[in-house]
Parts: sequence; C-alpha cells; structure tokens
Amino acid sequence: MAAVPRRAERLRKVAWKLTEQYALPRGREVEAELDDYSHPKCWTFLWRDGPTETQVRRAAAKLDKEALNGVAFRREYTDLAYAVAAIRLLRELDTGEEAIHAGVSPHEARRFLDTLKFPAPANDRERHMAETLMKNSAHRPSCFGDGDAVCWEAAEKGLSPLLRGEGAPPLSPAELLTERYASGRASRLWMFRLIPMTSLEAFAAVQADEKASPEHVAAALTLLPELHAELDAAAAALQARFPLEQP
Repeated sequence: MAAVPRRAERLRKVAWKLTEQYALPRGREVEAELDDYSHPKCWTFLWRDGPTETQVRRAAAKLDKEALNGVAFRREYTDLAYAVAAIRLLRELDTGEEAIHAGVSPHEARRFLDTLKFPAPANDRERHMAETLMKNSAHRPSCFGDGDAVCWEAAEKGLSPLLRGEGAPPLSPAELLTERYASGRASRLWMFRLIPMTSLEAFAAVQADEKASPEHVAAALTLLPELHAELDAAAAALQARFPLEQP
C-alpha cells in the first residue's frame, strides 16, 4: 500500500489544483504557507484578488477535506484592485456638499473588495483610470498597509485627473464640456466624483461663450437629443405639480 502523503504535500497539491481551477496568473496563485510564528503552527491558504474566500473554501473542501482541518484562508489584494475599489466607491457616494470631498479608507476599500469575485477593472476606461491612479500614488509612502497610498491619492486629488494626459480614453461630450466650463460645486463634483454637468447646463455654458471652440460647439450640438429629453422630463414634473384644469 502506498504511503499516505504528508500533510504539507497534500495542502500544496490542493493549492496547486485551486490555482489551476481558477486560472490564477503568476503572482496571484493560491499558496499553502505554514505560519511559524503562530502557536500552535497554523497552515494558511493565501492568494491575491481572484475568487472570494468562500469560493476557495468550498472548492478546497471538495479536493481534500481531511487535510484542511484547522487551515486558515486569506485573500489579499493588489494595488490595482484597491484602485478599482477607490474609484467605484468615490463615484457611489451621495452628492451632498460634505460628501464631495469625502475619501475612501483602505479598510472601506477592503470591505468592498471582499464582496467581489475576481476584482478587476470592468472595462478599458476603468483600467486606464486604475493604472493611472497607481502610477500617481507611487510617490506616497505606505504607512498603514496595503492600499493606503492608492486610497489617499484618490481622495486628495479626485478622479478627473485620471482622465487627462497622453493615452487617456476620450471624454463623452458632456464630460468634455464639464472639464472646460464647470465651476463652483459642479467643478468639485467633476473633479472628485466624476459627475458631469447636465446636458442643459453644458449646452447653456457653450451658448454663453462667444469664443467657444468648434470642438466644444460640436459637443454641445450632440447633446440636443438628451437636452430635449431633460426638458420634456422637467416640463412633465412641473405639470404634475400644478395640473392644468380640464375644460
């Protein structure tokens, strides 16, 4: 009869199979590590981004439940994941004046990431923003653990700088006009939260600018369908407040 493999070998085999099962890239593999500082010594499955802790626990139990007795599971996150979390959380804040300058702590970002399966940019635009945020935060020392430099950079500088410069994805017409004309509260909402002006505000800004560039005039004209829809909605809301008497 073949000898029963030692526990370390069994756990590392499970980690390897999980890495294959979830197609995890180099640097984000599931690793079985023995914590020499714990008493008694404890095995831990550790990976970055990828599947949730619950997913890995369930998948691992199907592979070798006996060897997993007492094993801890911990998912860590890359700076790219923290950048995605910071961007999304800042965009989801309410629009109250105090919330405009509200930041996102690494703890809040981590709690948000804990709810996501395979946290990653949703599209090319978000990837560009997240990678730019990581680059811009590289000068900040990491004082409080993973993700803090990325989160502080986003909170301090806002989101609109992430859509500027060489290689940035194109802005929508409303965003282009907001970048050019927004002031006061509208400017702060755009800078920190990436909320553009309404079509009516953007169109009016170009209309009032006698020296508007052809690019901005063209952008304003593309807003006409949205502008008509906004006006129709506003008119309907007013009419609902003061119904006209029927003859």
